[in-house]
Amino acid sequence: MQVIAQREFSALCRGRNGEKAVETLLIGPQAEGTWVLEFLGVAREVLSAEDAERLNNALDALETLMAGAGPTNLEDFFSDLSAPDRPPGGRG
Repeated sequence: MQVIAQREFSALCRGRNGEKAVETLLIGPQAEGTWVLEFLGVAREVLSAEDAERLNNALDALETLMAGAGPTNLEDFFSDLSAPDRPPGGRG
């Protein structure tokens, strides 16, 4: 989710399913535009824009597979994994 506005102990965030208040006690106050990993209403980790994009691509792949949309080329969702400059076992 992406922070829209920081409050005292929470932030208004926007994500795949709309906007909601997210507790930020574990990660501290965050600037507008910061990406966070949210689970059960709590921001667990601050993410880079690249990591947020990778996570959203993975969720898109999961939704596509669950919808039974027919043959799916997973490389369309995980192009970072097959990048020629990606270090073996490393993050893209």
